[in-house]
Formats: sequence, C-alpha cells, structure tokens
Amino acid sequence: MKKVTIILISVLSLLSFTSKAQGEGGGTVYQKGDNLFNPGIGVGYYGYGLVGNQTFSLPALTANYEIGVHDYFGIGPYVGYKGWRYSYLNDDYGFNIIAFGARGSFHYSTLLKEELDVDIDDSKWDLYILANFGFEVFTYTGDTNFEGDVDFVFLRPALGARYYFSDNFALYAEGGRGALSYLTLGLTLKM
Repeated sequence: MKKVTIILISVLSLLSFTSKAQGEGGGTVYQKGDNLFNPGIGVGYYGYGLVGNQTFSLPALTANYEIGVHDYFGIGPYVGYKGWRYSYLNDDYGFNIIAFGARGSFHYSTLLKEELDVDIDDSKWDLYILANFGFEVFTYTGDTNFEGDVDFVFLRPALGARYYFSDNFALYAEGGRGALSYLTLGLTLKM
C-alpha cells in the first residue's frame, strides 16, 4: 500500500510540472474553471480508541476534486479512509471509517489584496474557507459485541492555505474539523 501511494504521488507530481498552466500567466492563483485534485494525509483524528494499546493505525487518507465555479468559489466531491486496531485486556478490536460527501470553498486571497490592500502574493498563495458536508460510515471488527455500523451526517467548516511552487503544483494545509482529522496536509495538482 505504501509503495503504491508513493509511486502515485511521484507520478502525479511529475505530471504537474510538465503540464501547461490552464489560466493566463501572472494572474491570480485561483480562477473560475480551475480543476484541482488534492490528495492528503490527516493528522489528529477525533473519536474512538482512547482505551487500550494501539496495535495498528493507518493515517487518515483523503482526496478531493475541486471545480472553480467562480473566481472565489469552488465545489466538488471528497472521500477519505481511516483504520486502526486496539488491544485491551483480552479483547482485540478495530475500526474502519469511510468518509464521503461534497465540499464547498470560498477563496479570498484576491479579495484581501484588492479590497483590503493586504500585501499578499495572490499568484502564489491561495487562502480559503471550506465546508465539508457528508457521511462517515464506521465499521467495527472485534471480539466483543458492538451495535453494528455507525453512520454520521455532518457539516464541518475548516480553514485552508495553499502555496503554489509552479502554475500546476502546490502544497496545502487545512485546519478545522475536516474529513477525518483536525489537520490535513497534502498536494494540489491543477489540471
């Protein structure tokens, strides 16, 4: 699994450096018509597993695709996965979580620069607020009884910042109660 993830990220990174920029050069980093693919790793999961010895944990893996529907607004789907196992006394149990849904974002770097005269390079920095709306499906495996799958519907806000190293490649961080974690770090590939 790790080898496949590393190879996929390497190939996508290489493609992002060789592909042409979609917008006009020298403009703002986020525009209507942009298509962004954002794989990430979540840090700081909230929820179960506070008792016992953790025997296995996979970080929250997330991905979303964003379509710029306006110079300031984007929408798109997301998906995420998190899994871990615990051992407590004579019990061995674990949880798997799949999250999926839609997200919307408001990109405000250009507004800060133009309307409030903030000194920000909006050709490199993309600051945004987002909201995830979706579902989390919990599955449980273990020696003790548990009341089946647990599904949650939620609406969660977060803040994000993205820094572009080229026209098509950026690193991002999103903090808040996002998909499966409090902090998500990842890559952005502009298609």
